Amino acid sequence: MGVNHGSPLLSLVVAAYNRADILELVFVSLLNQTLRDFEIVVADDGSGPEIAALIDRYRPEIARPIVHEWHEDNGFRKTIIVNRAVTKASADYLVFIDGDCILHRRFLERHHKRRRTGRVLAGRRVMLDGELTRRLGADDVSTRRIERPWFWLGNCGRNDCKHGFYMPLVFGPRNRRQRNYQILGSNFSVHKDAFFSINGYDERIVGRGLEDNNLCTRFVNSGAAVKSIAFEALQYHCFHQADAMPHSDDFIETFRGSAETRTPYGIVKD
Repeated sequence: MGVNHGSPLLSLVVAAYNRADILELVFVSLLNQTLRDFEIVVADDGSGPEIAALIDRYRPEIARPIVHEWHEDNGFRKTIIVNRAVTKASADYLVFIDGDCILHRRFLERHHKRRRTGRVLAGRRVMLDGELTRRLGADDVSTRRIERPWFWLGNCGRNDCKHGFYMPLVFGPRNRRQRNYQILGSNFSVHKDAFFSINGYDERIVGRGLEDNNLCTRFVNSGAAVKSIAFEALQYHCFHQADAMPHSDDFIETFRGSAETRTPYGIVKD
């Protein structure tokens, strides 16, 4: 594809750590997107050379240059590398996903269409089980078989399967009325200036389990409406073993009930 000029419609920030085989399926799903003018910024939390090699292989397939922001592997430091990646994004609108989440072909289109000033869009995901994840291939994604419910029904968590149905005409009006929703780090979007206004992720939070809750709280405290985009922006999460939440009770307590909007431990260090 040729390179576009000017700013893209959106920047897609992909948080990745190893598993180039899964990230390749994500890239294949990006080739299917109905919204074509987007930039990819990979926030790489210390992967080996396989991720860089994969990115180089896909550069000719993507209309915009792929940005690869990397730091060394020192545990789960998603907050730090995502903040750094955002500073390299060139679009005014940001969409955030994880590198193990395959996208429905209308994923970017729905996030872009529903964007509004003062709004954060938060979606959900289908949690694929280990069996289906092991047998997934690029052809399942490129042909969009993965988007058909019969393909994954029976191979996903019972409470998560419902989020694989694309029904914007039914749920879109309900989603627009909803105000207080919870951010899931693998599926949310916001204007870049709003992300900067709260100073991004709090980089004191390393390890899973607290970073998205804190981000959501500060958006809400700032007056933003966090609205659902479930049943509109669909994604399919590939199975992996979940790490235990490493935070102590005392550390969690420092964030509970916070009225803070802008963290001093974010993109800009106060």
